Amino acid sequence: MKPSEVFLASRTSEKTKKLIKRNIYRVDEVGVKIARKHYGIRAAVYFQIGRKSCDVVGFDYIDHKNLCYFYDWKVYKEYQFLENTVIIPMLTNLFLASSWPPTRLQIHSIHSYVCDVFNIDASQLSVKFQSEIYHEFFDVGTVEKCTMTDVELESHRSMELSNHQKNINLLIVEHSQEIIQFGSKDYYRHVPTVIHRNAQTRANLLLTRFQGQHGLLENCFLSDFYVKALMKLWSENKMDNLVSMIAYQASQRPFDYEKVFEVLDDKMGNSEGNILNALRVEKLSEKRIYPYESIITQEHQFKADTFDCDGGYDVVRNSDGKRATIKISKDYFMFFVWP
Repeated sequence: MKPSEVFLASRTSEKTKKLIKRNIYRVDEVGVKIARKHYGIRAAVYFQIGRKSCDVVGFDYIDHKNLCYFYDWKVYKEYQFLENTVIIPMLTNLFLASSWPPTRLQIHSIHSYVCDVFNIDASQLSVKFQSEIYHEFFDVGTVEKCTMTDVELESHRSMELSNHQKNINLLIVEHSQEIIQFGSKDYYRHVPTVIHRNAQTRANLLLTRFQGQHGLLENCFLSDFYVKALMKLWSENKMDNLVSMIAYQASQRPFDYEKVFEVLDDKMGNSEGNILNALRVEKLSEKRIYPYESIITQEHQFKADTFDCDGGYDVVRNSDGKRATIKISKDYFMFFVWP
């Protein structure tokens, strides 16, 4: 059955709902997606299996109408079908302050219901913003996973999101609009785990400003200057939360990684004037596999040899003996801190 059919069938009776819950296929995630439409805003509850996402039920909020009430979706019967999704028309003005509490309550109610049907923990709230950030749809501190499709990361809305949702554990940026007027106010750098699938020049900023634990950056415009800056900052205990950073260079984009090799080889020769004075560099011969433990593995399929560390450079911090392995080529930069 399609997700919308499962939802409608579950609404026919409690007996049917229990039957569905016992036999429903396994899903990985149930979340809420917010998207701007030409008539207003649609909030859709979706489920995800692997990387495939499918909408189950949606609310249409018509924000140009001067109304401040909503229908109870559990008793409202005039459902509509659109692109295999159940649509419940809502009439409310989202720009009236008094309309936000009932809107949040309604979103929470239907999200919890769909989670119950698909046997998912409703407390682990995942949200997706497609073109604009609408943090007002969710209670403060309730979002754990946030996905952005095409937003301005440096906007005031991004700042408001980071202030209201400090419990975000995973941020996924599918694509972001270019920095124009707000500069590089990277409000998301304190999120424990960040995936940026089209990082480009932002990769270099995140390499040196990231205060989280795990980072995955794709389609990067890497520079040796920022890679060396990350190593220097980590050596001086200024990126102490960092556990892993994986950055893949954009295809056909030059990356002067040999200059990083030169600095590492120079330091391995005990050079005194090296920028990595707070480190010692080693090259171990034994075969080692890095024990990568991150929720990123649920969102990205790594090649089999990604965490094979033989042949990489080891850097050991003088202050506390902490060890990290560096893997680098024209195609990637990887930094793994050993437990």
